Amino acid sequence: MVSSTEIRAFLLGFEGVTVQETTPDYFFFPGAEQKFPFATIVTHDDPYDSASALDRDGLFRLNFPTDRASFGALFPAIRSRRDLEAAAFDYQAIDTLFPHPVYGRMRWVSVINPERTWAQCRGLLEAARQLRELRPDSW
Repeated sequence: MVSSTEIRAFLLGFEGVTVQETTPDYFFFPGAEQKFPFATIVTHDDPYDSASALDRDGLFRLNFPTDRASFGALFPAIRSRRDLEAAAFDYQAIDTLFPHPVYGRMRWVSVINPERTWAQCRGLLEAARQLRELRPDSW
């Protein structure tokens, strides 16, 4: 398993990246302004996002935005918001990419404790960083 510490180090390896870590979660930004993150590492459940049951021992969820083409390639059956709402994703699956339980409609992708998916995540995180550079004011 790739640890959240290793993922944090990978994300901080991008030029200019800053991290907000005043909570148990980490929010990664493309610069010092810290307006909209390009990646997050969530380590616990909260009242508005508990679908992944992250309160199970040792779990964290990596989250990042994608563009329309990448999201479509990852989830070809999801062509509309209605498709996303009707889909039956397992938001508790470990090492499986799925639409973010709350922000999937904005093409955010999640994975709990990536291991075999880590190589794919690295490329998607690089793209997420570039995406945030191109669209700094949007989720």
